[in-house]
Amino acid sequence: MAVQVLPEARKFALGEDFQDTGKSTGAISHVLIVDDENGPRQALRMLLKEDYAVHLAPNVAEALDLLKQEPIGLVITDLRMPEQSGVDLLRETKRVRPDIQVIIFTGYGQLETAMKAVEYGAFAYVEKPFDNDVMLDMVKSAIRKHQHERERHTFEQLALEASRFETLGRLVSGMMHDLGTPLTVLSSHIELLMMNPDRDDLLRRLDTMKGQVQYCAEMAKSTMNYLRHDANPSRTVDLNEVLMMCLKFAAPLLREQRVDLEQELEETLAPMNCDVVLMRQAIMNIITNACQAMSTQENERNLNITTWAEGDRVCLSIEDSGPGIPEELRESVFETFFSTKGQSGTGLGLGVVRNVMRRFNGTVDLQNGRHGSGACFVLRMPVAN
Repeated sequence: MAVQVLPEARKFALGEDFQDTGKSTGAISHVLIVDDENGPRQALRMLLKEDYAVHLAPNVAEALDLLKQEPIGLVITDLRMPEQSGVDLLRETKRVRPDIQVIIFTGYGQLETAMKAVEYGAFAYVEKPFDNDVMLDMVKSAIRKHQHERERHTFEQLALEASRFETLGRLVSGMMHDLGTPLTVLSSHIELLMMNPDRDDLLRRLDTMKGQVQYCAEMAKSTMNYLRHDANPSRTVDLNEVLMMCLKFAAPLLREQRVDLEQELEETLAPMNCDVVLMRQAIMNIITNACQAMSTQENERNLNITTWAEGDRVCLSIEDSGPGIPEELRESVFETFFSTKGQSGTGLGLGVVRNVMRRFNGTVDLQNGRHGSGACFVLRMPVAN
């Protein structure tokens, strides 16, 4: 019997940095066993039933149905089954529920199959006949990994929401400052009209007031659009449209910080598939970070934004003329709660950017500015199928 523990699973198999999660937690973990032969299914059920809620399925189709109905944390599947294989089940499971761990076991220990299991994210690869103690340890490690993934996902969601409110607070502050101008204009025109309602320039003044009201309404609308969650969050969208919505909402902040904006947008970008709210938050976080980086400098404050196509990806770069980020900190800035701003920073912004891009199979890279200073963040997203 051979066990191939895949690299990502090693620390969980050894129990590094994580507490065991068995009966003592009060929560029973659910395990799904998939095999077209009844004997191996029942053998595993007998082995695991004392510690876990065990579900059985004879094929991939029934296994996928159970995944929709039960809170499965671990799938143990045979590799070779009629119609669809264990690798098919692994791939579909990871597509629908990435946090679920999958152990594949088979009587045919082929290297090619093990490589496919690695590619699609299997936790471990076990050859039949398996050793009971080894299997129990592997199941415990996989359940530990599943719970860690769920906790990480919850943590990322909380960080995202906190980041949204942090960004909103800064931008609304700028918007409130901008509202002062149109409100002052409206106030002065109303006072003049109250003193002399029969003025010859009545229509011109009313037209001016109407324009100021529309300006206020547009700012309020931008704020509501930023807050509103899409009814269909994951959909096909144009990167330029998402970007322009962000720039419209960020306009008060850019004016307040005296930032000069330069844009070079590719007109015919292929659409991408993403959650508009999350992608908008990622872009907004980079823009607000850039404004903060330049806030104390006396020289020109420039923000250069470019979009382009790169093979099967659409790309966006946001470059500022600030002091830049030291080479030794470039990986750390993407860690949640890491901040280069001391007491004034929360460390939420760039960590959220990385998590959002990972969610949609995109990437974010930090590069040097084109002019030797500043930071340049490059986002790459796969085009929609």
